[in-house]
Amino acid sequence: MKERAQRNGFALLGSLLLVGVFVLLWNFDVLPDGFWEEFFLLWPLWLAAAVVNMLLSRWHPWAGSLAAMAIVAVTLGAAWWQAADENRPPLLPRTYESISVPLDGVDTVEVNLTTSGGVLALGGNAPDGQLVAGDFQGMAIPAAQFSAGIRTAGNRRTLDVSLLGSWEIPFPPRRHISSGHWNLRLANGVSTDLRVAGGATTLDLNLRALNVRTLQVALGAADIEVTLPAAAGRTSVEFEGTATSLHITVPAGVAARIDFEGGAPGADIDTSRFLVQGDGRYVSSDFDTAANRVMITIHAGAGDVTVR
Repeated sequence: MKERAQRNGFALLGSLLLVGVFVLLWNFDVLPDGFWEEFFLLWPLWLAAAVVNMLLSRWHPWAGSLAAMAIVAVTLGAAWWQAADENRPPLLPRTYESISVPLDGVDTVEVNLTTSGGVLALGGNAPDGQLVAGDFQGMAIPAAQFSAGIRTAGNRRTLDVSLLGSWEIPFPPRRHISSGHWNLRLANGVSTDLRVAGGATTLDLNLRALNVRTLQVALGAADIEVTLPAAAGRTSVEFEGTATSLHITVPAGVAARIDFEGGAPGADIDTSRFLVQGDGRYVSSDFDTAANRVMITIHAGAGDVTVR
C-alpha cells in the first residue's frame, strides 16, 4: 500500500476522507441548510482538482494529491460559506402547477392524496367557493406532476389527487435547487375523510380548523407533523408505515386515546394529559365525556414519536 501510494498518490482516498468528515458534520447538524446543494453547484472545482492531480502527479504523485485535496477542501469551505451567507440570492419559488376544485354545494368529502418526494403542507381556509385550492412551488429542476380525479354522489364528493415530483437533473446544474413544495388548503366547514399515502416525503398537516372525521396516513421514510382538529367532534386517526419521525399535536380542550400497536418503545407522550392505561395505551381522563375527542392508532414502524 505504501509503494502504491508513493507511485499513484492518494488524491481519491484523501478527498473521500474530507467529504466523509463533512458528512459526519452534516449528521450532527453542524452544517447550514443548503450545503450539499452549494457543493454540487461547485462542480467545476471538482474537475479542476482532477486535472491538477493528473498534471502534477507526472512530476510527483504526492504533489498532485496534496494540490487536489487542497482544491477539494476549498470547495467544501466555499460551499459552507455560501450556504451560511444570509445575503446570498434566495432560492426563488416557481409555480409549476395549481389545483382548484369548486365546492359546488357538497357537505362531505373524501380526499385521497398520493405523494412522492418533496414537502406536502395541507391546512384549512380554502378560498370561498373552493373545496380544495393549492399550488406547487420551490423546485427548480424537477417537473412537477399532478393528477386529480373527482367523483360526486349526492352531497358527497370523492377527490383523488396524485402529487409527484419527477427529478430531471440537467448538466451543468442550474443555480437554484430546492425541494418541491405542495401547498394545499381545504374548505373548513366540510365534513372530511382524509387519506395520505406515498413515501419519501415531508408531511405537514395542520387540521386545527378543519372538520376531519377520519385521518389515515400511510407513508414510508417520511417526517410527519400533524396538528389535529380542535372542534370536529369525534375524529379517528391512524398512522402506519415506516415514518422516520411522527410528531402529533392535540389541541387544548381535545381529549385523546392513543393506542400503539406493538408497544411504544421510546415514544415521548405528554402523560400529564394522556394517562397510561396499560401497555401501549394512553387516555385523557375526560375522554368518555369530552365533546371533542380523537382516537389515535399508531402502528409499529414509526421511529421518533411525540404526542403533545
